[in-house]
Amino acid sequence: MKRPARRGLKKADRTVQLDALFARLSAHGYRTTLPRRAVIEAFARLGRYITAQDLRDLMASERAAPVSRAVGLATVYRTLDVLREIGAASAQAQPHGETAFLYCPVEHHHHAVCTECGNVDDVPCGSVARFEAALSRELRFKLTQHRLEFFGVCRSCARA
Repeated sequence: MKRPARRGLKKADRTVQLDALFARLSAHGYRTTLPRRAVIEAFARLGRYITAQDLRDLMASERAAPVSRAVGLATVYRTLDVLREIGAASAQAQPHGETAFLYCPVEHHHHAVCTECGNVDDVPCGSVARFEAALSRELRFKLTQHRLEFFGVCRSCARA
């Protein structure tokens, strides 16, 4: 199982993002218990979609604090659902019926997903405003939300 780190995100930046996320959880009325923190920290290190079971297995196999290894699957599922609810995780149905999740920073963005290694890079969404205006003008359609993912082969896999 490959475990690439999210590209372009320094440890200090991840710490700032996690602090903002924990504050956001608190603002939504959720506690940041040690097990929930362990799930979020392990999840945030990944740069790809992962199922709750695979995340739990990854946490159990890591040389980490005992709290990470002892987190139950139900806690992982609940934490991922809470993150999706507040917009800090994206969910994607998998062909075998399970749902895979991707950690998302607080600001809105899109994804470029490598079909070879599964790595996911963040893509800024600056051009969506023009698309929204065209939808409104040409189809009289009011866009309330959107989700956009690009699929292809990343630079590392293209070189291989």
